[in-house]
Amino acid sequence: MRPQTWPAWAVLAMLVAACVVPGLAQAPGPEPRPSDPPCSDTVLSQGTPICKGGSGTLLPAFNAYGEADWPEGLKIVLYFVGLLWTFAGVGIITDVFMEAIEVITSRERHVMVDGIETTVLIWNPTIANLSLMALGSSAPEIILSIIEIVAGEFFAGALGPSTIVGSAAFNLFVIIAVCLLALPAMEVRRIESMGVFLVTAIFSIFAYIWLLIILIASSPDVIEIWEGVVTLLFFPILLGLSLMADRGYFDFSRDQKPHPNEEELQVINIRTEDGRNIAFDPYDMAVVLKDVETEALTEDEIANIAAARKIDGTKVSRARFRIDANRRLRGAAPLLPDWQRALLDTQKSRAIKDSYYAHRATALRQEQTFGFMTIEYHVREDAGAVTLTIVRTGDLSQSASIGIETQEGTAKAGSDYVALDRRVEFAAGQAEARVSIEIVDDDEPEDDEFFLARLKQPQPDNYRLIPARELAKIIIVDDDKPGEIEFEQTRMEVEEDCGCCEVVVRRRNGTKGAVACRYFMRNGSAIDGHDYEGSSGELQFQDGQATSIIRIPIIKDNVCEPDEFFTVHLEEVSGSTLGKVTVCRVVILNDDKAQRLLEKVSRRMKINMDRFRVGSSDWKQQFRDAVAWPEREAGVLGIVMHLITLPWKVLAACIPPTVFVHGWVAFGVALCFIGLVTALIGDLASLFGCSLGLADTITAITFVALGTSLPDTFASRSATLASKTADAAVTNVTGSNSVNVFLGLGLSWFIAAVYWPAMGATDQWRARVPTCLQQKHDGAFFYVPAGDLAFSVVIFTCCCLVCLGSLLFRRYKFGAELGGPYSRQFAFFFIGLWIFYVLMSSLQVEGYIASI
Repeated sequence: MRPQTWPAWAVLAMLVAACVVPGLAQAPGPEPRPSDPPCSDTVLSQGTPICKGGSGTLLPAFNAYGEADWPEGLKIVLYFVGLLWTFAGVGIITDVFMEAIEVITSRERHVMVDGIETTVLIWNPTIANLSLMALGSSAPEIILSIIEIVAGEFFAGALGPSTIVGSAAFNLFVIIAVCLLALPAMEVRRIESMGVFLVTAIFSIFAYIWLLIILIASSPDVIEIWEGVVTLLFFPILLGLSLMADRGYFDFSRDQKPHPNEEELQVINIRTEDGRNIAFDPYDMAVVLKDVETEALTEDEIANIAAARKIDGTKVSRARFRIDANRRLRGAAPLLPDWQRALLDTQKSRAIKDSYYAHRATALRQEQTFGFMTIEYHVREDAGAVTLTIVRTGDLSQSASIGIETQEGTAKAGSDYVALDRRVEFAAGQAEARVSIEIVDDDEPEDDEFFLARLKQPQPDNYRLIPARELAKIIIVDDDKPGEIEFEQTRMEVEEDCGCCEVVVRRRNGTKGAVACRYFMRNGSAIDGHDYEGSSGELQFQDGQATSIIRIPIIKDNVCEPDEFFTVHLEEVSGSTLGKVTVCRVVILNDDKAQRLLEKVSRRMKINMDRFRVGSSDWKQQFRDAVAWPEREAGVLGIVMHLITLPWKVLAACIPPTVFVHGWVAFGVALCFIGLVTALIGDLASLFGCSLGLADTITAITFVALGTSLPDTFASRSATLASKTADAAVTNVTGSNSVNVFLGLGLSWFIAAVYWPAMGATDQWRARVPTCLQQKHDGAFFYVPAGDLAFSVVIFTCCCLVCLGSLLFRRYKFGAELGGPYSRQFAFFFIGLWIFYVLMSSLQVEGYIASI
């Protein structure tokens, strides 16, 4: 399976569906019924169609040269190509608009917290995403709705509202489907800020129910001033409730991201060209490369993964994803790392690394060694003898032997114990052997004494002695208590290449009788199976035995990482009690080779991070960037796209740099430019649809909605691959769908609702508004025929409930909204919902289905 090909197929399916579905609506079939106007009245002609000699806001440009009489096929091709070209243009200008928004919302201020100066964002990320960034993402749809009202002499048009509803359908069904298809098998993304998602999801449904209320219930076919005001007011209400959810007022839990203590970090500061310091510490590199076998990848590949993970750690804004998607669509240099490449490189190296870990763990288990089970024994003088246990590891299929001898300490051979010097034989399959040393009881009062037992000369020659366990200390005491069990030390350090570490458990204040306790290990920054071989079990202390050892294999790898740790715990003592030291922290020290790799990759990280900056400070440099020849990696397609979009790039370079007034000047000028290009899109869409014989409504919910939403599709796909959660992809969709209604329709309809009562009835208004409605109201009002729009909203709302319900089902059934089991099936189901919505809406517009 090649996950990277799914989004391309998904987009291709969308394009085919967008072109075929409107044709299905016009396919031969039952004779369509005439669309009855409200009140069974007759509405006078609204003018000459735009493709038959009529006029739009800026187009047609060649009516004086007989454009209306050109061959229909030629006009269809020209208008379609022009529509695609203007989509590219509005995307390029929207890039600059989003850069301005990114500069505005990323501003920081200095505050004092507990006497320490720190920096915080001026804009709350949730508010930024649902206000300025949603405006930037949906600017073409919102501005198209306003331009259509103003340029259409404040009469309602079909293009703007239908584009908003059509874009909402495309965003919810198709974009989420693409996100599902983008994730490889076994990868999942779960919404973290569930409170914000639920608020935006509820509002995304309520927004369209509210449209139905004001279109067909409160004042049918009329938008009153109060309805426009209330629609606008829902926008700040959405922001307020989302902010409350983000701050935990609705008690939705969040997953916390663990991070080690600061004293364990050795921070490396990477300074980018725009003056920002990016703290990139070894912990970040450990997280990045924990799954990476460095010898399987080049330094550039490692640096790309590092940049991808580091930028992900800083929570990339929606603006950056949108800008990056637009740049990739036109073949320009990307703003963000190659998330797909980073993911695939990580998976490639992970397979190699897992194989390495398995091989290394097996090798550790197969090492041929001898050693004492414990390195210290306590024995009473009247016990008669002390029993030592010798263990061997590795291949037990052959016989082996080990020499053992005693060595005097304060206890003397002959008077305190009987000297021993012999060989101990291990039969095939035998892992342990016990050796007894006789203790001499002389009945004379004396202090505690000790002597040593030493292992020597293992046979065959491939056996070796375990370091620090070839020597055992035997202490002769006069004690009748079972004692307490605890670790010998609270912290121990081992080198990564040590092979294994030995944690000593000591029995203090007495060694009488046999006792036991259980032990287990817990991950810290070191991970069981990748950094050490974890285990759990029971430690047995025989009568007189003072110490026991937990042997833990340490896995050496080539990962660039800081010092790591795990902990060993004692519990459930039988026959004795636990002492004070029941937890031992084992620190695995990093090696010099990994540190050198860290430094090399960090240097490349600086180069990568410099590429991923947003904003501009030099007008001259903007024009240089606009006309600059694409990089070699762009290929032929990049060169072609550069030449096609060059006029738009030069136009976008005319926008002031974002350095002026913290980005607000660029924000305002870019908004004006977007308005200009959106006016062209509106005219070209009407010309194209008219030439095809399609109503504006069908053109809006298919071609225009797809063209304006395509950058968001790739932005959400990148966000899905780059983030560890589904928030950036899913919550943005529900938030944008709400904002489109509250701002896009709320603002334009409010303007028209205020205009007509102030202007009064005109001859044109009387000709276009049904007489029965004129008789029901005093004075002029804003007339919005509910028929086609209301039907489209009803179909979308029903499908929206199904889609959001499916996402919640996936969360509680499979644990995540994106990825996991049945991802492809759900993705194609969501695409089917979009096709169903387009087909039903188109059939209704063409008269095959009755209006509401």
